[in-house]
Amino acid sequence: MKNKIILIIILLLALYLRVPLLDKYPAGLNADEAAIGYNAYSLLKTGLDEHGSVWPLDFRSFDDYKPGGYFYLVLPFVAVLGLNVWAVRLPSALLGVVSVLFVHLLVNKLFPKSQILNLKSKITVGHLAALFLAISPWHLQYSRGGWEANVASVFMLVGLYFLFKSLENIKYFFLTTFSFVFSLYTYHSLRVVIPLIFVSFVIIYFAQIKSLLANSKTAKSLIYSIILGVLLLMPLTLQLLRPSGSSRFVGVSVFADTGPLWEALELRRADYSNLYAKVLHNRYATYSFRIAKNYLSHFSPRFLFITGDEIARNKVPGMGQAYLWTAPFLLLGIYFLLRNHNQGSKLILSWLFTAPLAAALTFQSPHALRAQNMVYPLVIISALGISEFLTLISTFRQKILLVASCVLLAAICSYETARYLHQYYVHYPKELALAWQYGFDQIAAYIKVNGDQYDQIIISDRYDQPYILMAFYLKLPPEQLQQAILTPRDRFGFSTVRNLGKLAFHRIDFGVDSKVENALIVVADEGAPNDQAIYRINDPGGRVMYRFYDTNKLK
Repeated sequence: MKNKIILIIILLLALYLRVPLLDKYPAGLNADEAAIGYNAYSLLKTGLDEHGSVWPLDFRSFDDYKPGGYFYLVLPFVAVLGLNVWAVRLPSALLGVVSVLFVHLLVNKLFPKSQILNLKSKITVGHLAALFLAISPWHLQYSRGGWEANVASVFMLVGLYFLFKSLENIKYFFLTTFSFVFSLYTYHSLRVVIPLIFVSFVIIYFAQIKSLLANSKTAKSLIYSIILGVLLLMPLTLQLLRPSGSSRFVGVSVFADTGPLWEALELRRADYSNLYAKVLHNRYATYSFRIAKNYLSHFSPRFLFITGDEIARNKVPGMGQAYLWTAPFLLLGIYFLLRNHNQGSKLILSWLFTAPLAAALTFQSPHALRAQNMVYPLVIISALGISEFLTLISTFRQKILLVASCVLLAAICSYETARYLHQYYVHYPKELALAWQYGFDQIAAYIKVNGDQYDQIIISDRYDQPYILMAFYLKLPPEQLQQAILTPRDRFGFSTVRNLGKLAFHRIDFGVDSKVENALIVVADEGAPNDQAIYRINDPGGRVMYRFYDTNKLK
């Protein structure tokens, strides 16, 4: 009973850290979140997405063709809560709590005798892993936003747990099938990771699987599950064979970066030996080196514990993806897994080293979002490391040393968690509001009140795709967006919309735009006379983000 109470307390903590104030933190709604919410809204209203496609598997969106899993998961929330920030983020936050539960269940399944020092309270490594995930900066960052990666990773975790359960009862394999399939329909990176993890599981647990296949009844259920999985994945397979299915990978692939190619050519020109030059300096070698470098960068102490991801939206300032104090316990946990040759240890290590593979194939590395599933093996291994450390301390048979160690660990953990939460709720909105496209709700509110006075409203597109944010906050009719025209793709593979009715979106050239008659101009950081602005929007740090100009009042 006590261990259940401990788990409930951890789950309540996870809920408390993920759900409150979702509409305010992160400060702002990014364009991808707005696209998810608005397309769900469009489907509810018209049965079509913003581009007029009928209940698509992949949503064209900004020509990045987002997988549809999270769109359809958000849809009932939009139906009940309306088109707002809560509807977009709440499913991810709640599933973040679910993942804390399943980490606990999975660890106890993998390491069933993993009680901490055999304490009377029956605290297990599963409890520690759940607690570490509940307070993990990496996991909290993505649980509190409308991130497909977080949702897909949760379903991957759930599928993996039921995969273990299926060794006891083959009927659980149906739940594995549904979980893995939904994950594959939700996020690109896991289309690489899940098959590799599944293969690792089959190799590691081959003896048990072989015995299941020897039983005709269980073999039949297994075959039925596999057939069901194949049938469910056929639409996805057909989609991936089309140009639209591979467009996202083409846009972010390491091969889209021509830097390694030019590097090889420059080295070849500088080499006087043509034979050796062709062997040593070629695109295959340089791209292979780049992929290896990308992969290893995800294990860099700087990325994991010091600065985190370089992309502002993927981390809080002054923090790594994990707490620095967990670093020695991560190493100790890896040592534990290497020393213990059981099947659970092998699988967790396989997961750790497989998790960043998809991210390594892209030109932005290390990438916390694309490697987000890596957080699960990291917290599991860190929990095992803590357990090993306390076991080692207990061998000295000095109770005061053990108690002091536990108190010190609890104090450090509490301090670092408090520091992270302070950074997240106080400094993050002030320093990196731009990363979350802060201010568009206020722009929309101003336009709702004053927009009828103008023949045209020109809004800066300085930050991503402002059209979808205005459609979201203004709740523009889906039929209007379905008639909109996307621009040609830019060098990163993205498109946008320039005009929605009297709304126009482009980089502001104040000398030109100020001459448009009876227009409202919303300027970001482009040059414009500050003293003639009729309205301003400041970020949480007090800096001016947007200035409004009435062309009728300009001198």
